[in-house]
Amino acid sequence: MNKSKIILASIGGVTLVVSLAFAYFIWSAMSEKGERLDELDGAEQSLARMMRLPVNPGPEAIKAYKDNAETYVNWKDDAKKLVTIGDMIFEPTTPPALKAFMVEDARRLSSLPGGVDGAIVRPDFAFGFKAFVLDGNMPAETDVSKIQREWYDMSIVVETLAKSGVIEITDLTLTEAAPAQVPEQLADGNRRQRKNAKPAAKAKPVEQTEGPAVTCMRLEFRAMPPALVAVANNLMVSRRFIVVDDLTFARERDELGEKLGGDPKKAAEVQGGRGGRRGRRGRQEEAEESAESDAQTGVVTDPQTAPALKVSMLVSVYDFRSLEADKTETEEQK
Repeated sequence: MNKSKIILASIGGVTLVVSLAFAYFIWSAMSEKGERLDELDGAEQSLARMMRLPVNPGPEAIKAYKDNAETYVNWKDDAKKLVTIGDMIFEPTTPPALKAFMVEDARRLSSLPGGVDGAIVRPDFAFGFKAFVLDGNMPAETDVSKIQREWYDMSIVVETLAKSGVIEITDLTLTEAAPAQVPEQLADGNRRQRKNAKPAAKAKPVEQTEGPAVTCMRLEFRAMPPALVAVANNLMVSRRFIVVDDLTFARERDELGEKLGGDPKKAAEVQGGRGGRRGRRGRQEEAEESAESDAQTGVVTDPQTAPALKVSMLVSVYDFRSLEADKTETEEQK
């Protein structure tokens, strides 16, 4: 055998050995992968069986569950005591007596301090009860308890605004509380039935007998920034549970715009007048006086003389009926 054949035979032998080694490694890897897949399937089946078994917690888990339950109950009781501290219960009365009280109390609220000739409201302000305070209507017998609560809640809010330094309450309107969102339920869950279903007639709002009683009112008032901050703080610390659902405010006028560009109304009046030499001279003199005044003071806007804020606020006052429940329990024990 010559040298070339020996070299080729050697190369062929080495190639065969390497091929056999690669074939072994591939076979070994595939076998190991199959075993791992079988183990994974077995573990998944075991997990599925364990998940279907009834829960059997150990002593530590049972103790932790009881501790968490006790902590939750204590927290719930403390929170209930906190939010119900301002709940009220009103003595029964008659429509004429309630009307007389509302008229007299309206005079008291009208005399609270403010910026309208020393009062917080203008004369003949109805406090959201125009039908009873000004128009002379008599409350219905079935609405007496509801009106008692709403008047009390309204007076609490008005007194808080007066205490906070509000300049004037310009409007107060009672609104209906937002209805609770009830999920729509269908007998057979058919979407076609839901699509073809006729809308239900709107029921007349009635006084709730379960859950918290809510008095909602829309307030509009004028106040300086410190008074608005005081209103928010005093409502938050009130014994009655009060929530500010919505709040918007803006300056009564744009003082900075007036300083920079003048009053738009006056500018329109000037442009609408005659543009003679005398008018131009008058405007020039007025501009020179304004520039001179600004140059002397160097102040663009002064917080002490800034215009007041026009505030619109939606407030909800909650009564969680805790005293009513206590009264019912006492009567049942008797």
